[in-house]
Formats: sequence, C-alpha cells, structure tokens
Amino acid sequence: MKMVFSHVWAIWWWRHTHVQATADSLRTNRCALSIAPSLAKELAQVGARAVWEEHTNRGIPRSIPMELLSKDAISRSSRTNVCVRRWNGPIPLGSICKAGDHFTASPEFCFVLVAGSIRRICAEGLSRWQHVVVLAELGCELCGTYSKQDTRRGFKGRRTPLVSTCQMRDFAASVANERGAKLAYEALLWAIDGLNSPMETAVYLMLCLPRSWGGLAFPRPKSNWSLPVPERLWPKTKKRHVMPDLYWPEWGLAVEFFGADFHEDHEHEDLERLEIEQDMGLKVITFWKDDILDLKRFNAKAASVARYLGRELPESSSDFKALQQTLQRMLVTHQRWI
Repeated sequence: MKMVFSHVWAIWWWRHTHVQATADSLRTNRCALSIAPSLAKELAQVGARAVWEEHTNRGIPRSIPMELLSKDAISRSSRTNVCVRRWNGPIPLGSICKAGDHFTASPEFCFVLVAGSIRRICAEGLSRWQHVVVLAELGCELCGTYSKQDTRRGFKGRRTPLVSTCQMRDFAASVANERGAKLAYEALLWAIDGLNSPMETAVYLMLCLPRSWGGLAFPRPKSNWSLPVPERLWPKTKKRHVMPDLYWPEWGLAVEFFGADFHEDHEHEDLERLEIEQDMGLKVITFWKDDILDLKRFNAKAASVARYLGRELPESSSDFKALQQTLQRMLVTHQRWI
C-alpha cells in the first residue's frame, strides 16, 4: 500500500524536493487514490511513524502532522502525528506525483486542498479577502523560483518553478465543484510566475492587490523578465541579459528588491545590474526590507512607482492604513500558517 501526502504536509514536502525537480517530472498517471478502505488499520504496518520521522529530519516542521489523503469514510481518522483527510471528488490525471517510496498530491492539487481548509489552517478569524491574500502568496511561491524554508534568508532558490499559474488555474477549474476550488481560483488570479523570493512577492502584492484589500491596484508587472543588453553596452559588462525583479514594459519601469544580505553576497552583481538597466533607459526603483516593514517608507517608494505609471496613490485614510498594515503583517508572518 502506498500513502499519498496531502494538504500542508505535501506543501512542505514540495519545499524540500530537489531544486531541479518539477511537478511535471514527478507526475504519474494515477487518476484515483489507491488507498485501501482499511488504511486506518494498516498505518502501523506501513510505518507511518517512520515516514514522518524521515521527512521531519529532512526539514518538514515537526509541529505539522503528516496528512494523508483518502477517499473512504472509514479511514478518516487521526492519531499522533498522522491525520487522514478525505477527498470525495474526481482526481484528474497527473494530480498525484511520486514522493520517494510513496506519493504526494501535485502542487496544484495541494493548493485546492489547502484552500478548502484555509479557515482551519489560519485559525485566527481572518476575513475572506485575507484568506485570498494568504493563498495568493502561496501560489506565487509554488509558481516562483524559491521555496520557503528555515534558513538564514528564510527561503532557498529553485532553478525552475514547480508549476505554472496556468496549470494551477486549469486544475482549479477542472474541479470547480469541489470544496476549496472556487477560493483557490480567485486567489490564483493574483498569482504571477517567476518571483524569486518571499519579499519580491510581498512587493508585488502590496503594489497590485485591490485597494479594498490594502493594495494599490497598480497594473501587473512581468516578473524576472529577460531583457537583452544592447550591444553598445557590451564593453561595460559581461551580461547579455538583465532580469528586473518586477518590470512594466509599457512604462519602461523596473522595481528591484534588495534583501538584508545585499552587501554580504551580491553587492557588486546587483549594482552592476542596476547600472546596466539605467543605461538601457529604464526607470529603476529599489525596495529594501525596511521599505516593506515601515508603512511610511513603503508609501514613499510606492509614490515613485505611481508617478512613473501615471497613477495616484489613494488618500491615506485610517481604514486604508489599517488594511495595508494588516496586509504587511500577513506577508511577513504568514509562514506560521502555511
């Protein structure tokens, strides 16, 4: 018997897969959960505790119980460190991926499962729009080139995204009548491909989410879009392409985010990229971590973005400040939830 990981446990399993692994490379053609009705009785024989120990030793938080997916009501039970959760609906081909000796829900399947249980996962009485924001941030991670992990920077880079926003939306639409699918699809309308870090995601969401959610409703940018360096600049750099963190091609505007480790590891490379982008005629605005954490600093930088985009910042009402502060707090601390 093979176990199928699900929900938040599966999200963390994907975070700790090899940096070159993608969902497509691990998909199977299994269209049904091959779990016997006696799963609850057989968990001990399969060695669920040993599997839990193996993966928590690899980095999955020990506070998260191992969640398994089942289709039968008999197996829906919980025991120490193990939860069996139920899925009644159809499972499209490719929704199950290989996970070592067992299986896991694909990233897009995980996303719908998490959306269906978001109130239980957050457990803080958040409003519906806040649930959408939490899910949108998770969608950006799954479709980005980073995975949140307990490292010095709080994440690790990936060479390729696990999945694309198009694949995620297609899956949510294919199970539209199932629990969580509608909320998942709504959240994925705000996810974009190719973001490189949690803070890049925070900058994007704060600039582009609706104003009623604390965002600024700016047009959506391209993320890490490859731009060819003109031949006239080749004598100055070995770079033949630059990739701004966020890029609005219609306005020739680039936004770059620099993390706390900027001066330690990437100063020369990032300063060179900034200089090349400016020499290419781009208008470049830089954000730092403190610009995300401090509301006044963020609004000052956002005003520059708005000016280049031909937009106006909304009036600074108390309600707007409260929404924006809530959004900032969620984006910085949401890892406690997912």
